[in-house]
Amino acid sequence: MFEKIKKAKQLGLIARDRMGDYMELVPILIKIQWHYLSAQIISYVILFFLALLSLTFLGIAIIISCWETPYRVASAWSVVALYTLIACGVFLTNQNKTRPDCPFETLRTELEKDAKLLKDAL
Repeated sequence: MFEKIKKAKQLGLIARDRMGDYMELVPILIKIQWHYLSAQIISYVILFFLALLSLTFLGIAIIISCWETPYRVASAWSVVALYTLIACGVFLTNQNKTRPDCPFETLRTELEKDAKLLKDAL
């Protein structure tokens, strides 16, 4: 009985020491996640504006190229159809992308390891 109490006390000391490690790990994980998220946001904003500009000029170029022909109306509608198909394609490809791991997956794994260690020791 005293051996189990002594073991539990030692495990408590280990767990207390590990809490300091966890407190150091949380800000590091937050900083890593913030850098990832900010880089993603910046790249998506730049990509959005450049894609919007290129599609706008592509549509204008197609319509202007067909302006003096009898296909002027058909070219304008084909530009609209092209934009719709591109939007649908982008939407469908984004639905299949895998999401990154949870930002605190490392912390959860460490807590599970420590909980298992406590169970095995008791």
